Amino acid sequence: MQHYEVTGMHCAACSARVEKVVSQLDGVTSCAVNLLTHSMAVEGEIPPQTVIQAVEKAGYGASVMRDGWVAGQPDDRSDASADVSDAPESDPLRDRETPLLRRRLV
Repeated sequence: MQHYEVTGMHCAACSARVEKVVSQLDGVTSCAVNLLTHSMAVEGEIPPQTVIQAVEKAGYGASVMRDGWVAGQPDDRSDASADVSDAPESDPLRDRETPLLRRRLV
């Protein structure tokens, strides 16, 4: 089972659309999208790049998660004081809203 982070989903219809698009791909046996955690679990024999391209074609962003964390992100995501401005502008999939909300909550 491969896990992905999906960005751009704002409602149940968004998550249903992503789930439907990925479920229709050849080689996918099951797909489960979680709107609250912005994550998706895909089971089957399909390359991750194919799944990512299908999600992007549907109008959303996706990236592969490794061991529960997004590939390319620091392993310690519990640091609420992480500065969002240090993110490279070339990474359109980086979640910039959650750290701001986390800091605001604290």
